[in-house]
Amino acid sequence: MTKRKSSPPNKLQEELTTNELLKTDISRITEQDCRTIIVKLIAGLAKSIEDLKETMATTNMENKNRHDELKTAINEIHNKLEVSNARIEETEKRISDLEHTIIEKQEADKNRDKLIQEHERRVRELSDTVKRNNIRIIGIPEEDERGKGAEGVLEQIVAENFPNLGKEVNVDIQEAQRTPLRRNLNRSSA
Repeated sequence: MTKRKSSPPNKLQEELTTNELLKTDISRITEQDCRTIIVKLIAGLAKSIEDLKETMATTNMENKNRHDELKTAINEIHNKLEVSNARIEETEKRISDLEHTIIEKQEADKNRDKLIQEHERRVRELSDTVKRNNIRIIGIPEEDERGKGAEGVLEQIVAENFPNLGKEVNVDIQEAQRTPLRRNLNRSSA
C-alpha cells in the first residue's frame, strides 16, 4: 500500500461551515481529510456549545436580575397598596365616626330646641302669672281709658269708691293693662 500524501484543500484548512461542507464533493475527500473535517466540526460544535452556554448563562443572569427587579417592584407596589388600603380604611372609619357624631349632634340640637321651647313656654307662663291681674275691673268702656290711660281710670275708681284710702295711704299703681274681652279658660287667672 502506498500512502498518499496530499494536502487538504485550502477550504478545508479554514474553519468549515455546514453550508460549505454541503457544497464540497465528499467523494474526492480522503480519509485523512474527512477526519480533519470531522475534528474541526466537533471543535466548532464545542465552541458553539460553549458560546451558547455563555449566552444562556448571561441571558439567565439578565432574566434573574429582571425577575428580581420585577419582584422588588411588585413588593413595592404591594406595600404601597397596603398603605393605601390602610389609609382608605382609616378614612372610612373617620367618615363613619363623623357621620355618627353629626347624627348625635342633630339629635342633641333637636333635644336642645325642645328644651328651649319648653323653657320659653315656662317663662311665658311665669310672666303671665307675674302679670296676673290682682284686680279685674269689668265694664269700663275704652273711651274713658283713652284720655286718662288705664292707670288714671283705676285711680279715679279707687278715689270714688274708697275716699279715705286715697288720703291716708299713698297708693301707687305700678301697672295697669286691658285684658281681652274673651276669657282664656286655660289660664289660672282667667
